[in-house]
Amino acid sequence: MSDTQLQFKFLDAGAKSSVVVLDPSLSTCNEQTLYLYNQQRDQIIEYRRDIVEAKLRDLSTEEAKTSSSLQQAYETTRATFTPRGAAIQQIPEHAPEPKVTIEPVEVSAIVDFDDDDDDIDTDD
Repeated sequence: MSDTQLQFKFLDAGAKSSVVVLDPSLSTCNEQTLYLYNQQRDQIIEYRRDIVEAKLRDLSTEEAKTSSSLQQAYETTRATFTPRGAAIQQIPEHAPEPKVTIEPVEVSAIVDFDDDDDDIDTDD
């Protein structure tokens, strides 16, 4: 497998079969998984390597005719895709503390405490 060239394959998975693109430059940061662009779902999806590799085959002559449009669809999806490994690397180790802003609260009622002892019965 080349680490720079896109590979066009067919994922033979029954009703969920689809033409897929394997881009070796996309890393899941997990040796047990890999990313494939699934044409039927128009998404880059993480698959378990031990399951999916047995179901991949080369494209037939008829399927290979769509490789240029498939590559264009992949590149469009890839432009907005962030691999899990890249997302983890973007999180700083020491993130700054969140800034807390306190909104002033308007006091709508003022409680008046009366110091007069008029209501207190002092007859003992």
